Amino acid sequence: MTEAAAPLTVTAATFMTDVVEASGQTPVLVDFWAPWCGPCKQLMPILDRLVEQYAGRFKLAKVNTDEQQELSQQIGVRSLPTVVLFKDRTVVDHFIGVVPESQIREMLDKHLPKTVDSPLQRAQQLKAAGDFAGARTIVENELARDRENIDLQTSLAELQALDGDVDGARKELERLQGANPSHPAVKRLAALLAFSDVVAAYPDVRSLRERAGANPADLELRHALAVHQLLGGDVEPALLAWLEMLRDHRAYKEDLARRSLVMAFELIGEADPIVSQTRRAMARMLF
Repeated sequence: MTEAAAPLTVTAATFMTDVVEASGQTPVLVDFWAPWCGPCKQLMPILDRLVEQYAGRFKLAKVNTDEQQELSQQIGVRSLPTVVLFKDRTVVDHFIGVVPESQIREMLDKHLPKTVDSPLQRAQQLKAAGDFAGARTIVENELARDRENIDLQTSLAELQALDGDVDGARKELERLQGANPSHPAVKRLAALLAFSDVVAAYPDVRSLRERAGANPADLELRHALAVHQLLGGDVEPALLAWLEMLRDHRAYKEDLARRSLVMAFELIGEADPIVSQTRRAMARMLF
């Protein structure tokens, strides 16, 4: 996957150049946010992930509305977060509040220039749509041409697990850990399978949420809910739950909260700013 450029911080002085004029070449998605806005912080990692996954098809810009009040008023921002898509030097779409990632993708796909997807991009799309068998077929074909590619090997094992063959995925993980235990993709697969055990034990997330709400002192329920939140893309609440457990119940199940945070970092990826933020919060608690 192509590494995306860091989001631009835009001011009134740079908005015309960095957003309006730049959108004549590449669409620009502008995130109007504020430091005190909780939903804004929920949305940020989703937007960061999308700009990475779309690999240059659009740019991401951020406007701090507390510092750029006049600019926000000119654009017509009345609620946060507000996200506006500029293309060909004009506004073409927008949304307000935290919306599902699928809705953001639908908006982007409607306006962004089309590309010829690579086989792995098609596999990723099938995986996101729940067609794990179709994605496995593509990855297997690619792996036949590049048998030593560890990223492909771990992708196939992940798809095995998602498609119900958890035992097969675990056997592949054992083989990969024996060959290259420090590879980031291998660590990510190990984290995913560890969290999959929790999901298997608590498959009904609605019931789990109700039970955890009724029993806030039950650490097992809180941990299981955090796992569901993480795997469902609701990253920040999951990390906050484990940070609270680390602060208040460090010894629970042999440092489960710390171990869960480390595994979560493997899944999220070091490029996401929330990882470095959470690492700093962990360090203040541990040292």
